[in-house]
Amino acid sequence: MLRLTSLLASGTVLLAACATADAGRPPDSFTAGLAAPVSCLDPHQTPQTPNLQVSRQFVDSLTDQDPRTGKIVPWLATSWKVDKRAERFTFTLRDGVTFSDGAPLDAAAVVANLDDISRLGARSPLGSGYLAGYEGASALDAKTVEVRFGAPSAQFLQATSMVTLGILSPGTLKKTPEQRCAGALAGSGPFVLGRVALNEEVRLSARTGYAWASRLAAHKSVPRIRELTFAIVTDPSARHGSLFSGQLDADLQVLQQDQRSFGRKGPQLLSAARPGIVFTLLPNESRPALRDPGVRRAIGAALDRSRFAALLAAGERPATDVLASTTPGYADRSADLAYAPDEAARLLDAAGYRRGPGGVRAKGSQRLSFTLVYSANEPYGSVYQLMAQQLADVGIELRPTPLDDATNSARQSSGDYDFVSWAVTRGDPTVLASVYPVESANPLRRTRPDQVDGRIARIATVLDPTERSRAVEAAAEAILSGGHGIPLFEQASSVGLAEQVRGVRLDASGRPIFQDAEVRA
Repeated sequence: MLRLTSLLASGTVLLAACATADAGRPPDSFTAGLAAPVSCLDPHQTPQTPNLQVSRQFVDSLTDQDPRTGKIVPWLATSWKVDKRAERFTFTLRDGVTFSDGAPLDAAAVVANLDDISRLGARSPLGSGYLAGYEGASALDAKTVEVRFGAPSAQFLQATSMVTLGILSPGTLKKTPEQRCAGALAGSGPFVLGRVALNEEVRLSARTGYAWASRLAAHKSVPRIRELTFAIVTDPSARHGSLFSGQLDADLQVLQQDQRSFGRKGPQLLSAARPGIVFTLLPNESRPALRDPGVRRAIGAALDRSRFAALLAAGERPATDVLASTTPGYADRSADLAYAPDEAARLLDAAGYRRGPGGVRAKGSQRLSFTLVYSANEPYGSVYQLMAQQLADVGIELRPTPLDDATNSARQSSGDYDFVSWAVTRGDPTVLASVYPVESANPLRRTRPDQVDGRIARIATVLDPTERSRAVEAAAEAILSGGHGIPLFEQASSVGLAEQVRGVRLDASGRPIFQDAEVRA
């Protein structure tokens, strides 16, 4: 298989070399370009998209979610029952499923996985939300699992379709969290994890004997692709050029400026909007100026989101709610996100901030000057620069600060920032619980629960669709009126595929699935 080491090192496309190398590639191999390094491969622990894009290929889940309808369909579980209060979930498992280390998938293995995620606690920022109120699980027999919650958990069935609650081998669960992040993992999926070089590539191979694909898969048995490599190619122009030259079979993050290259002939663009929390500017509310909800609301009012559109990728659009339009519970809240610079100025005046030297507002020695930290691998630097220009018009200085992944992770973990920008993908409105409450990943650095926490918690307990919509509306109102989140734009998955590639599909979270894929001659 073609190695992309030289491309990674230089960030340039070696066209002459690739033409020679491509000619000798096995027809059943596939190379996908990732936009960022892989930092942790354990789906129970990691929330990052590049990590989960890889993990999804070798980890199956109890259920799957149809991206067109939102319906939950069988995968490792053939059926399930939910009690009237959504506090007891009983799953019946498929026969004949094994993990890649040879262990059988049975009820005891499922119980061990759920207990593992519960024990990880803060190490599983997504899983802790999916298992909120978890009281335990039991193996009623070899193929039947009962999961118990202390309060209604209307969101749990959908959560079982997420890769974070994917099922790992019991042997894997005995490894340390650090070993698992580094790749000591065995799943039951269609591919088996092989070579792991976190800053270079991750290699997988097709699983011999695989025969338990999701109901959504068209090809139910062993993948046609025998070797699947995720190559780390952080330079977007290098990824794009490598796709069009034949070095890559897929570019997993096509940028807006490259999308005009795709047409009816040649490489094709696969795109879909991601459900969940839209890309959102999140304030560190422990900072003195950002403790004031008036200041936070003013920042939102000073942004003209319509001008973001020209800088976004296919399928992406300015936000009209805290949730993406593909998420159950979404409502058009454009009026709450309207561009209102006069209102922003009024709010800042009321908060006591006056323009000073350089046009930046200040109250005493406290200037409205803020740092936004983000990964240099993100494709949204131009959006952040536009936001800085817009905020400067009302007297707020925003300093977008791109960082390498290690530094960015350290800064965000320590709370050394004024703002971060996050999006969280999930096809259920309880995704709000992963960011805003005190007992969450909590990038807002909030310390005291208030109405935001209570209103978001209610979403997970309400079963009636009408009442659930009202609960989502109340939570969104609390987030926006308090300036806890400043929605920016809806994200989309934009995947470039080589002309000869067929069968790649996007799951309900917008992640590519390679179970059905093939490379035609």
